[in-house]
Amino acid sequence: MAFITLTTDFGTRQGSDGVLHGAIYRIAPDAVVTDLSHHITPQDIREASFVVNNSAFFFPEGTIHVVVVDPGVGTDRHPIAARLGPQFFVAPDNGVLTACMDRAEREDWTSEFVILDRPEYWLDSVTATFHGRDLFAPVGAHLAAGVHLKDLGTPLDDPVTIPLWGARRADDGSVTGEVIYIDDFGNAICSILPDEIAHLALPDGVEVELCGARIFGMVRTFGDSEYGTDTLIALWDSSGYLLVSENNGTGGRVIQPRPGDEVTVRRVEGS
Repeated sequence: MAFITLTTDFGTRQGSDGVLHGAIYRIAPDAVVTDLSHHITPQDIREASFVVNNSAFFFPEGTIHVVVVDPGVGTDRHPIAARLGPQFFVAPDNGVLTACMDRAEREDWTSEFVILDRPEYWLDSVTATFHGRDLFAPVGAHLAAGVHLKDLGTPLDDPVTIPLWGARRADDGSVTGEVIYIDDFGNAICSILPDEIAHLALPDGVEVELCGARIFGMVRTFGDSEYGTDTLIALWDSSGYLLVSENNGTGGRVIQPRPGDEVTVRRVEGS
């Protein structure tokens, strides 16, 4: 049984998300298709890279992840397919796979990329504006039906990458990162990992500053907080990154963080 996931910025009002299923089932009717998200912020390649990397590797080995966040559709950017360790990906060559590629490098997985330049694996008619339906979904379906990656196109040695998020440590020991992603609750997922602030006194000996607001100490989980609704709290998200949340709220009442906003963790004076 072959598994395929779909990640796009199409939304769900127009039907563009659903037609990808149809394009796949015409070629691979036995495939199991899962929608990861169709609500990536439009044209936000970096957000898509985070969401896909945060989700794809929980799927069974050999799953095919079709990613269509493609502001360059119809231009000379390449469509590509890749194997990164145990998973396959079909996407535009615009950096959307950067986080997954970075993970593969850190895990010492082997990788393989091809330019999708063999039209026999696309739909018969390819429009200039809907490669998700006409090219990416069919290629994903052919992979699911047993076509080998190397048969889909020409080998690619230098896929496009984009700058990823990270954190930096200052001379005073404070660590500064950035907001990567705002979830549907308004929580801010920030680019700081536990080992990057391990030198600071935890959990009560730190303060977290975001958008001018300061949070003293961290909690283990939402239910552990002794604070009232809409009070800012900091904790470790299931993605592994620092999370700033409005306790039992839905975000935006206390602060309104945006991706790219700076977040700093420092030792509380005297701790």
